[in-house]
Amino acid sequence: MPHLPQLSSGATGQYPIQKRRAERTIINQLSDGRTVKLADTGAEWVEWQLTYQDLADSEIANLQQFFSACEGQLNGFTFLDPMDNLLMWSEDLTQTVWESSTLLQLTGGINDPSGGSRATRIANPTSADLTVQQNVNAPGGLVYCFSLYVRGESGTMVSLFRQTADAFNGRSYTLAATWNRISLSGSLSTLAPSITFGITIPAGNSVDVYGCQLEAQPAPSPYKASFSASGVYPNAHFSQDSLAVTTTAPNRNQCTLTLSAR
Repeated sequence: MPHLPQLSSGATGQYPIQKRRAERTIINQLSDGRTVKLADTGAEWVEWQLTYQDLADSEIANLQQFFSACEGQLNGFTFLDPMDNLLMWSEDLTQTVWESSTLLQLTGGINDPSGGSRATRIANPTSADLTVQQNVNAPGGLVYCFSLYVRGESGTMVSLFRQTADAFNGRSYTLAATWNRISLSGSLSTLAPSITFGITIPAGNSVDVYGCQLEAQPAPSPYKASFSASGVYPNAHFSQDSLAVTTTAPNRNQCTLTLSAR
């Protein structure tokens, strides 16, 4: 599935971004005067308005070519919401969307840096490195930032990684007894249609983690909790059939894109 091009900075959009969600409730009035209300989940949709300023000629050309290839509203594409977390269940690593090594021990209810108890303790009692990871159905070659809060025994190590079927990149971090946010950003040289992000726990070690977040941009933004849905929309469409571009100066262009997804 094609995807909305990233800018040369690695970002998907520029702020401010307007986003609105529409929902519909079905109301059925019974003969005795009572009413029954039911959410019509099939009618829900989300709309974004992306306003771009000071784009280079090459960046605006990429957007124009992509818009033309989609034929306006006709053809769908993958959209990675720059205002959302691209991972599901960011605070519950026991959910099936997270794949963990068989002998890895996960304990919830740990005090987190936000003052709650939504962190997870990950213990590796074995003599080999073990992992917990999540696969994301998004293009593998884009710029991403994978971030989370961690703490552990001072001096111990933990690694973050990203991988596809034909590419891999990882980085190790030294932990402290206090909470710190770590991140892994960049891109892989791949055309893979999906990508996996994960954490490697060294043999015999235990770490606390909280707030796993993935974004299609080069640096982390404030943490956004996610649950059974993520910011990956595999069938978004433009809400317009023409793209107006204004050139304000040499190599400086602006335009507005409106798109929606269910």
